[in-house]
Parts: sequence; C-alpha cells; structure tokens
Amino acid sequence: MPGTYGQDEELNNYWEAVRRDDPGAYAQVHAILYPLLYRYALAILSDEALAEDAVQEVFIRIWSKKSSIGATRNLRAFFFTALRRHCLNQLRSLRMLQVLPAPGPDIEFSPEDILISEESREIRSETITRYLNQLPRRQKEAVYLRYYEALSYEEIAVIMKVNYQSVVNLVFKAIAQLREWLGHLPLWWLLLQVF
Repeated sequence: MPGTYGQDEELNNYWEAVRRDDPGAYAQVHAILYPLLYRYALAILSDEALAEDAVQEVFIRIWSKKSSIGATRNLRAFFFTALRRHCLNQLRSLRMLQVLPAPGPDIEFSPEDILISEESREIRSETITRYLNQLPRRQKEAVYLRYYEALSYEEIAVIMKVNYQSVVNLVFKAIAQLREWLGHLPLWWLLLQVF
C-alpha cells in the first residue's frame, strides 16, 4: 500500500544513495514513485502524453538538481509537490496559449477509478462519480490524494501548500457534501463504494 512507513524509509535510503550519484538508486525511486505520480499527473492534466512527459520532466529536473536538494523528510511528498507545481505551470502555459480553458487542476473521477464490478454497484458508482465531480476543485484534489493515493493529511498539506487543518476541512466538507447528496450513509460505506 502506498504511504507505508517502510516504503517511505526505503525511499529515503535510496535518496541518500542518489545524493551520492547512484543512478541505480534513482532507478529504484523511479520504479516506486512513477505509477503514483503518473496517475496524479493524469488526474490533473487529463492527457496521457502530457502526464507522462510531466512525470519524466520532474524526474529529470530532480536528478539534475539532486546535489542542491539535500536530505528530505518525506521523499514521496517532495515528488508529489514538484509534480503538482510542474502540472500547474503546464496548465497555465496551455491556458495562455488558449489550448486549455480550465484554471488549476480539475481532477475528474471516473467509474474506472472507482473499480466497482457488479452492475448494481456500477450504477451507484456512476452516481457517486457524478457527485464527486461536482465538488469544488480543492475538495476533489484533497479527496483524490487522501483516498485514491492514500496520502496522509500531512503529506497532502505539503503537496497542496496549505496547513494541516485546511486539508482536514476540505476532506470533511467534501464528505459532508457527498453525504448530503447521497443521503445519510455511513462514511465507511461511502468510501467502500468509491475507493
């Protein structure tokens, strides 16, 4: 599961080797983080090629500046933050070229992300997905990072550049809104249906 203490410790050990110019250690960091970062970039950019390019550019930039970066407490959050910043810059650039009209990240949930197999659950999935996509952007992003990427509130706060309590509030408001739209369902049931 992403975000486990052991994996974070393993990443930090690889990062120490990377700082000593070990390309093999960086390959391990890439292997662990690439799928998570790609999924996040795809959710923000909504384009596979742009998402892949964004992740690769972040890996290249971090490799080239590794000696000036130093030790990090949470390498996974560091990469997510760098990727988010890169994606937002890319969205701004595309918007300036009038290629993209939407400001900021607008994560779109889809029934495929929710992974519901039975037909009756599929109908609930589509309903929940529709409601998730109606949430404000910041709430969608916080819910995505918390429940889809399994990041802690602290990690999300670093990535979104807000304080811990703001992240808790965003997730709480999103869940409260979903409960209002879907009726007073237990939180565990709602999350089980979605993630």
